[in-house]
Amino acid sequence: MGEKALKQEGFSVEKKAQMRSIRQDRSAVTPHSCFLSFGGYKAPVHDVSIFGCSVMVTPEELPQVQQYFKANITTECDVLFKEIPLQKMHVRWAQSERLADGKNGEIIIGLDIMNEPLNIELIKAHEAAHIAMEEQSAYARGVAQLPVAFKVFVYELRDFLATLKPKIDRIEEQKPLNDFHKELEFRKAVAESFAKYMNAALSPSYPLIPTLLTGMNQFELKWAMTFAREQMGPFLWGAPFAHRAYHKPRGYAGDYEMMNQLYRDEVVGKTLYDQCIHKYFVEDASGTAVRNRGEYLAKKIKELFQATKPDQNLKLMSIASGPAKEQQIFLQNAAPFVGRNAEFVCVDQDEESLKHAHRQLNTIERKVQSGFNFRFSNLAIRNIIAQGFPEKDYDMIYTAGLFDYFTEPIARRTAERMLDAVKPGGKIIIGNFCADNYKYGPFLELFLDWHLIYRTEADLMRVFNGLGSKMWVEKEPLGVNLFIVIQK
Repeated sequence: MGEKALKQEGFSVEKKAQMRSIRQDRSAVTPHSCFLSFGGYKAPVHDVSIFGCSVMVTPEELPQVQQYFKANITTECDVLFKEIPLQKMHVRWAQSERLADGKNGEIIIGLDIMNEPLNIELIKAHEAAHIAMEEQSAYARGVAQLPVAFKVFVYELRDFLATLKPKIDRIEEQKPLNDFHKELEFRKAVAESFAKYMNAALSPSYPLIPTLLTGMNQFELKWAMTFAREQMGPFLWGAPFAHRAYHKPRGYAGDYEMMNQLYRDEVVGKTLYDQCIHKYFVEDASGTAVRNRGEYLAKKIKELFQATKPDQNLKLMSIASGPAKEQQIFLQNAAPFVGRNAEFVCVDQDEESLKHAHRQLNTIERKVQSGFNFRFSNLAIRNIIAQGFPEKDYDMIYTAGLFDYFTEPIARRTAERMLDAVKPGGKIIIGNFCADNYKYGPFLELFLDWHLIYRTEADLMRVFNGLGSKMWVEKEPLGVNLFIVIQK
């Protein structure tokens, strides 16, 4: 449709508006990768669109380039990526302006393309290939500097899983057909068997990891992590638990859904191999300890109810509450305490976590009809550490896994805030993974980028020394999770 026809239909196109739309449509190009060659000049391309592009020139070059375009209103140029010719096109001067963030006064010259459109897809293809090659070269240089012993260790782990996977794939071909329950039973049996097998085969090698990393500088450690995950990731991250731990969709490891995966006895994953790996993670000692700590905390809540007169109000708080599994367990068995005036407060900085806990507890409460009050507070943990709690009348405040991420000064400060918020005689309970059972820690750190701070009983007693009137350490049955109990 021509300009006359557009006017007849009531449309008009402003030149300035057209220029703005062209500029808004432009996409940046990696600096000094794409060039326009014209009249003896080779100008770096700054950004591109289908119908226009801009190039950079120095203040010293600008007068000569201006003079060239005055003499050659429309000029032919070659589009190059590095030294690779991509296409020829005709351009004309549109405008110029100083580069906003230029360090040396660079000038941006906007050019209109006069013939067929610029092949942006071709530029982007070369750009993507160039970036990939640079990344691969950097990876190769980094890996080349790693100790041979470390690389052999990772390669052997990878080989173990790479040769195990096709064997499990062949087993999957034998699954029952047309019977969902039998197939589920089949998958569960195989996954449980291989989870135990992998635990026995792989876990003895985990203590070697810290020794292999000892002596590496920060550059080498960076590439050691990258190398290990490049090699092992494809064999681990198909498992839902490992995928979530590494990719951290909520921004952190150990989110409420990961805790749920540890609590649920499910066969999950796209393939039988993925299901075996998932089962391996959730059934190891650390996963079992997380389930145990839910039972432990539910028991502590029950003991508090039993030790309190029926007509006495109770108030409890869970910090970094996650799915609040311990409250779910307690509520499901709360028949002896129905009707008691009790308030449970869940505090978490992840709103989705609180919504999930709210749904789960409400579902159970509809059946139990306990009459307990449940509150959910979306607070940043750093604000709690800085400002403390506004309410000071709690009977018990506990946190299951938060202190696994805290340095000693932050841990002590947070414990002080918790202790300030309980009544005289009230208790705080702080969970922490035990350093004496650190076996799985190096594996989680190296391959899943999941870092915890492990502590011994002596560490806990030292960090919190002098707080409260009484202090002691308890543990779940495996001794993997420790709990320091401090009474005000």
